[in-house]
Amino acid sequence: MRPRLLIGVCFLVSLAFVACGDKDKGEGLKGQEACVQTPAPIADPKFPSGFPDISDVTWTASQQAGPTQVVTGYTGDALDDLYREMKEKFGEGGYKVRKSEKDPHDAEVAFANDKYTGKVQLSDECQGRRAVQIKIRPKS
Repeated sequence: MRPRLLIGVCFLVSLAFVACGDKDKGEGLKGQEACVQTPAPIADPKFPSGFPDISDVTWTASQQAGPTQVVTGYTGDALDDLYREMKEKFGEGGYKVRKSEKDPHDAEVAFANDKYTGKVQLSDECQGRRAVQIKIRPKS
């Protein structure tokens, strides 16, 4: 009876190690791989009138997803600097930062004004490049 119990306990312990072991493996290396390709820029993302000027980002796409405008791009700025800049830009000019958070490899800044709500998402993409995505939605 005891050998079966011991085998069962060992099985459960080893199962726990397998289930939890490598789920975050590589997380510390996020954004450290070499950039393979540089996305082509677009001329004008067509931000709404009065939108903060974000000139150090190369915009690569702007599309509608229902009422939401989704604009994507990239920059060589450090994530910390980019995060601070977005908080500053969306903390003035009639905009307000509703929520912000930063992790080691990504960050987001939620914003609003009297006409729009939205979110800026920043993430390490590859060596020396951060991805920027802005979602802008008319206030209901």
